[in-house]
Order: sequence, then C-alpha cells, then structure tokens
Amino acid sequence: MRGVAILLLSSVALLGCHGKSAVEQTSLASTLKPVDPESTPGHIEQYRLGMFTIGGWVNQKQGRHFQEVKAQHDQAAIVYLYRPDSKWNRQEIVASSLFLNSERIPSLLNNHYYWVELPAGNYRLSSSRPLGVNHFQKPKYLDFDVEAGQTYFIKYDEENLSSKRTVSGPLLLMPEKIGRNEIAFTELKSNSFNFVAEDQNSGKVRKSAQKLKAPHYDPAEDVQLTKPFKLWNPLTW
Repeated sequence: MRGVAILLLSSVALLGCHGKSAVEQTSLASTLKPVDPESTPGHIEQYRLGMFTIGGWVNQKQGRHFQEVKAQHDQAAIVYLYRPDSKWNRQEIVASSLFLNSERIPSLLNNHYYWVELPAGNYRLSSSRPLGVNHFQKPKYLDFDVEAGQTYFIKYDEENLSSKRTVSGPLLLMPEKIGRNEIAFTELKSNSFNFVAEDQNSGKVRKSAQKLKAPHYDPAEDVQLTKPFKLWNPLTW
C-alpha cells in the first residue's frame, strides 16, 4: 500500500512539473547589449567619436504625420520617441545624439517622431550633444522598463526648465494620454528600429537591429498645409 501511495505522489509531482514547463514562456532576446541600471554612464559613453546630425535650422525634412503601429512580435513593446515643434527646436544647428543601451539611434529633430520595438526588460536612453564628431559632454540619461504588449512615449524637451538639473535632462517618459496628444502633430522623418532578436513569423534570430524604413513622403499628397523649404541665413542666428 505504501508503494502505491509513493507511486501516486511521484506521478502527481511529475505531472505538476510538466504542466509548469508547458505554460512557461522563454523571454525574448534583444539585439541590444544589457545595461546595469545601478551604474551611471562610464567614460566610454561620455568620450566617443561618431556621426552628428544637422538640426532643424538647416534640416527641414518633412514626413508623414503620426500613425500608430503594431509590434511585429506579440511579446514586444513599442516605444515612441518624439520632439514637438517649437521655435527653439526649429533654430537648432546640431541635434543631440541619442543612444539606446549605448547603441546610436536617430537624433530627434524639430516636429519629429519614430519608434523602437523592444522585448520586455530595462533600458537606458542617453543624450549627448556633439561638437563635430566628438562627444565629450556628460550624457543625460533615462532608465526605463518596458513590459510585453505595452506602448510608451518618450519626449525630448530642452525647454522644460524643471528638468534642466535632473539626470534625465530633456528625456521625459510621458503619461500615455499626454504622449498620444502631443505626438499626434509630429512627423516621421527617420527610420525606426526593431531590437527584438527573434522574428516571430520565421523563427530566425537577428544579430543586429532590423531597420524599418520610413515610407516615401510626398508633400503634394498631404492634405495638410506644408511649409516651403527656406535656406537658412547665418545673420539671423
């Protein structure tokens, strides 16, 4: 009788373990390097060489107005990055460089948005304004967590005086309602990126981010009024 009882208990235990493994899901991998939220950016993140992006004073590129996108992977999150239109932003000569977990992503211009697709986890978005190809400014950075299936909005705002002295500086994680209202007026002026390592449809694993090219934009087809391009005058600075 004791043997029968032991056999039954063992069977139940094995069944429980099997059921648990069946419902467990492996977490998605990212093409980005992991970041330690307990540490501050080191010298490598402060002193670096890299390309720079011309700001809105010269770069008056236009793009399609905001349209919400769906993540390519069901277990991924979408993070929108945006910068509203303002006189300050329009007069910028060189845009700040942006880095996600130390990987360069597009700078935000005036009235500009794009998105990144990320697996659940913690990330660090940092900003540094270069002098030519040299980055030596102590970066401002925002640590944030994302959950699967969620949507987030990060705003770049140099005019927010309350954040001038904070660690994140112009990088602001916005409440969803406010983010949706503000991003609605911005335009897609750059590529977006998918940092999920696994392709859900094919199962293939990527080693680098998937570049999501912005669609061709023709101002003539836009129902909204467009602003004609004007050459900048150095005497107006």
